[in-house]
Amino acid sequence: MPPRKKQRLEYTGTPDPVATLALSRRTTRAMTKATQVPASQLSQAPAATRAQKDYSNRAVVKPRKGHLVSLPEIAVELQLEIYSYLDLKDLHNLSRTCTRFREFFLGRKTVTKERLWMQARANTDDFPERPLFMSEPAFVHLLLSPHCHRCGCANVHNAIWRWFTRYCSKCLREITVSWKEAEEYARSRNRNNILTYRDPFLLLNVINPSRSYYHKDSCTYNRIHKDHLDELLTEWLKVCPTVTQWDACYKIAPRTARFNEIVSRLRDGGWDKEIAFMGPKGLEEMATFPLVRQAAKLTPKGEYDGLNLQPVRPLTVRSVWQDVYNRLEGHLNKVRAKRITAERCAVLESRLELFDEVVRDFYVHLPRSASMEYRARGVDLAFIDECHSLLDTPNEHTVSRADIEAILPNVIARWEAKQKDELTTMMKNALPGPVPDDVDVLSLAIAVFGCSCLGRYCHWSSTPGQGEPSPPRFRAILGHDCVRRDYWYYDAQAESEYARIAMKLSSAVTAQRPFKVENIRRTPWVIKEAFIVIKALGFDPLRTTVDDLKDCHARLRCLSCSEHQGEYAFTWETAINHACAYADRAAKHNRWALIEGEEELELVRRLEAEVHDITYTSKAAREDVIWSCSLCVNVDEKWPRMLEHYTSEHPGEDAENCLKNGTIYMHPLKSSRVQLKPPVQFAPPAPVHRPGQS
Repeated sequence: MPPRKKQRLEYTGTPDPVATLALSRRTTRAMTKATQVPASQLSQAPAATRAQKDYSNRAVVKPRKGHLVSLPEIAVELQLEIYSYLDLKDLHNLSRTCTRFREFFLGRKTVTKERLWMQARANTDDFPERPLFMSEPAFVHLLLSPHCHRCGCANVHNAIWRWFTRYCSKCLREITVSWKEAEEYARSRNRNNILTYRDPFLLLNVINPSRSYYHKDSCTYNRIHKDHLDELLTEWLKVCPTVTQWDACYKIAPRTARFNEIVSRLRDGGWDKEIAFMGPKGLEEMATFPLVRQAAKLTPKGEYDGLNLQPVRPLTVRSVWQDVYNRLEGHLNKVRAKRITAERCAVLESRLELFDEVVRDFYVHLPRSASMEYRARGVDLAFIDECHSLLDTPNEHTVSRADIEAILPNVIARWEAKQKDELTTMMKNALPGPVPDDVDVLSLAIAVFGCSCLGRYCHWSSTPGQGEPSPPRFRAILGHDCVRRDYWYYDAQAESEYARIAMKLSSAVTAQRPFKVENIRRTPWVIKEAFIVIKALGFDPLRTTVDDLKDCHARLRCLSCSEHQGEYAFTWETAINHACAYADRAAKHNRWALIEGEEELELVRRLEAEVHDITYTSKAAREDVIWSCSLCVNVDEKWPRMLEHYTSEHPGEDAENCLKNGTIYMHPLKSSRVQLKPPVQFAPPAPVHRPGQS
């Protein structure tokens, strides 16, 4: 059963010890009986009146500072006079203080509600105008209260201004649909074709978000009158930009000020280089960090003693700036490491570009020729000890052109001698027999090397005369790019910055490794085909050099092509090219025969003169290759650009004459698909006789 109430005793001026004891501790039934006064004594006691009460000994209870407990007890007229000086923000805060204030300011029966909010709107200068479809309390609640309008979840700081509401991430996922679902829904509900299927989506939630969601099948809440729609659109277009601007000033401006102060303090703290390295994009990323994007100022926090602003407990007081700096220090250290790496890469890149330019100037002189392209690249020499130790020095050291030119001739001579020895050894191992001592192995007519890409990048063609490239010889193989490619074993992340930059600068297409003899894997195959061609001419393949065949006017026919494609006349060079194109295929073209008839030889000579002249002058051949200007060090362009170059840079030169006299020549490494002297067809293919045909 519930405890009995304490007995109320009148104060008579003289404290009663029993009553005092009873009031000082919990009252029980035994104590109540002990403290009861007999009726005889009550009749003798004087009657206590209101005037006889003495309250002098009572403690004066003062209301706590800051509380508005007694404010609702004041007369309504005085309250209205007080509230008339408040703005919208103060009125919003008062309405959220307690139930009585909420009922007074937001209750439906409050007659003075509209008057109070209208006066508060007049007292407020920095708030945007209210849209007509929202009440003043609802609009102020939308602006100032960071709560979800559907579930009441807190910390919803981003309002959806196109809907004039706030939703948390969970509710936003529940109330939104995809465009496909929205299109199907709009077409199903828009029965009278008053609206298009895209119109209702942004406007239904403005009028009544909850009803348009929970009563989505109701025609009452999902139909909008045209006049209402026009008025709503007008207000939406007028209010939404103003609200967005106010939102930016109200929330973004304090965050921007805090972020600018953080950046300023970081600059003063020695992070100015990192701030400059991050740039606008990096600063924008840093502004999204939790402690950085807040709007609070970087003021110290802790307990302070009165107006002296002295912390009561100095050991426990930590500033907001210290927390922000502790969180940003790890990120700034990563940015510093990236900056140091980027500065190092920039220094190495400038040095390697200078080194590659000096290597090019060592080989290339004016007038330029095609043979100058058969040379070492910067990536081939950059990893030699002398060059590596010179270029890969600290950033404070200065590497000049004179420093590179001092060591370059010796380095190039040793590199070329090394490559020549390795290629000679490879050629001797691939030849079918011994070579006499008085013959240079690399000068033999059959001394050709097989590219490592197996025709993947050199564009080997199977049709005679359609751009069968020449297999490279000794000088040409030094400038061949395929022997520098290594896609299967190259890992850029495992290399140092110096290695990555050196390989990247060597080619505009892809990274390249230094020259590797091991990548010339097709050499035995192509030598076997070249051996058959030289033997068909009637020469000894192990003694015949290229110089011995310069004046050779003999022509060969491919017996494999004669059966299907017609009679083609090949020189010894084009015959080797044609045979090597089929070296790694099942259907080989390695059966050759001399063209011995005088009439056929005369016809071949006449056709070669015509075809070769057409090749020089044909538009297709000119536009398919890369042309080089011998009057410039590094001008390699296609034919239209080459004409523009000669018109602007060499106005006194005629491009047609320069093409004939060799001033403009085909780049030997970038134009391997086109031959200026291809084989000629002097007889059509023989008709194939099949059984049963007459």
